[in-house]
Amino acid sequence: MSYDSGTVRLKYEGALTCTTAPGFCQAVRAALCDEVASLELNFEEVKHADAVGLAALWQAARYARGQGIACTILPSAVVYRALLRAELLDELPLKGHGAGADLTEVTEAILDDSALAPVATSGRIVLRPPAWDELGLFAQWANEPLLDQLLGSPLLYHCRHTGPYHPDFVASVLYDPTALTLLIQSSEAGSTPVGFVRLHGIHLVERFAFVETALGDATSLRKGWGVEASRLALAYAMDTLEVHRVEAKVYAYNVLSINALRRNGFQLEGVLREARSYDGRRWDVLVFAILDAEMRVQRARDRFPPMGFWPSDAGT
Repeated sequence: MSYDSGTVRLKYEGALTCTTAPGFCQAVRAALCDEVASLELNFEEVKHADAVGLAALWQAARYARGQGIACTILPSAVVYRALLRAELLDELPLKGHGAGADLTEVTEAILDDSALAPVATSGRIVLRPPAWDELGLFAQWANEPLLDQLLGSPLLYHCRHTGPYHPDFVASVLYDPTALTLLIQSSEAGSTPVGFVRLHGIHLVERFAFVETALGDATSLRKGWGVEASRLALAYAMDTLEVHRVEAKVYAYNVLSINALRRNGFQLEGVLREARSYDGRRWDVLVFAILDAEMRVQRARDRFPPMGFWPSDAGT
């Protein structure tokens, strides 16, 4: 961080993801405690970013603007491409070499994530990004016939046909600008992940996303971990991504998932008639959704703590 004639310059390197976003926002708040005229955020050395990192960047620019401070962002080509996919380019004051020029020489770095901390926790479970050596779990889940029949996850389909360490699959799990994949794990020490919850199709400007939750064994289903993980993920998304609407699609024969969605406050909004072929017949796909006010009612019951990056009066 440097100061020059009333301008604060913050240079950020490496990753802008759900694990680094809290520290980034804390640095922005600290930098703007003194009276400054402008803020320059240098991301020219950032190698990868996910949806939460991009949300934090957009919120930082809004936070500065709310304080009456001009903000300039210098993106790397990777950050620019992520912002393009997230449809955030029109929302941010981008400048510099990476601000919209060459997208042909973009390289992706692999996250060194040997000690990732949870991003959200309840009394029984934690949600956290996968470590590199845990990507093989997705191959295990992708080859579970029952899970494929019930969920039909595009992510698991991708894994089944490319393997868990193909660069495209790694990018989808670890640093997708329009998705966030978190492992579901017991809060007990020494436990192993039992599944994942994924927010995808995230649109930060319009504030909506889709959700899917997958558990790899029947024991976890009986414990209600899928229901709890979905609730925790929605609370986290409300705070960090500022979502207003979350949608889920479920096959009409998947009674367990239908009941779980209803328990979590989702409302049936529509039917995609005979959109799924399974077991020799055509099935409907049901469209469920939950809105901000409904999520807040559910959250009040769960008493999850605040998980956002900014004070409640920050005006982001």
